[in-house]
Amino acid sequence: MTFFPSLAYLVVFIFGLIFGSFFNVLIHRIPKSIQSPKKESLFSAISFPKSYCPKCKKGLFVVHNLPIISWLFLLGKCYFCKAKISIRYPLVELFSGFIFLFCFWQYGMTAEFFLWLIFFSILLILFFIDLETFFLPDCLTIPLLLIGIFKSLLYPLPIDPINAIVGGLVGFFALFITNAIYKFWKGIDGFGFGDFKLLAALGAWFGATLIIPIIVVGALVALLAVGLLSFVGKRLNLQTMIPFGPALITATIIIYFNPDIL
Repeated sequence: MTFFPSLAYLVVFIFGLIFGSFFNVLIHRIPKSIQSPKKESLFSAISFPKSYCPKCKKGLFVVHNLPIISWLFLLGKCYFCKAKISIRYPLVELFSGFIFLFCFWQYGMTAEFFLWLIFFSILLILFFIDLETFFLPDCLTIPLLLIGIFKSLLYPLPIDPINAIVGGLVGFFALFITNAIYKFWKGIDGFGFGDFKLLAALGAWFGATLIIPIIVVGALVALLAVGLLSFVGKRLNLQTMIPFGPALITATIIIYFNPDIL
C-alpha cells in the first residue's frame, strides 16, 4: 500500500536534485551575465556554452553533471585539472531535492505545490548568488514579487491581493527609509536596492504584518553570522560588506515554519 506513495516521493526528490543542478548554473551565470560587457540576452548567457570547468574551461561530460554523485565520485575536484569544486554545488542540489520533497509533502500535486516550489527555489538561488557576489538580481526578485501577487489572486487566504500589494510596498519602503537614514548619518548605503526588492517580494507573499518579524529575525541572523565569522578569525569592521539577502531569506524560512516567533 505504501509502495507507490514512497515511489512518488523518491521521483520528486530526484527531480529536485536535477533542478538543483540547473540552479547551480543560474547561480554561476546570472551574476556573470550582469557584469559582462557583452550585450547578450539572459537566456543566451544561461544557455551557452555548455557546462565547463571555470578553472581550465574544458567542457564537462554528462557523467560529470550527475547531481551529488559526480561531486562525490570526483572527490570534489575537476576531472581534468583537479581544481577544487565548491561544496556549494552538492549543497544546492541537496537543498533543491528537499525543497521539492517538502512542497510535495505539504501541498501535493496542486497549483500551490508549483507556486511554493517556485518561491523556495528562487530564494535558494538568491541566497547563494548574494552570498557569493553581493547581487540580488532583478530577474529573480521582480518575478518573485509578481508571483506573490498572482498567488494572492488564486489563493486569497491568508493573504488577499490588497494585503499582498500593501505588503510589497511596506517591505520595500521599510528598508528604503532605513537605508536613507543610515546614509544621511554615515554617508554610505547600509543596504542595496536588491534588498529592498527582495523584502518587497517577501511582503507580497506573507503580508505587511510579517515584515518587521522578518527584518528583526534577519538582523539577528546577520549578527550571529558576523559573530561566527569573528570567532573563526575573520577580520571585520564597519566597512566590511555583509550580504543581507541570505539573512532575510533565512529569517523567512524560520518564520514560515514559526509564524508566531515574535
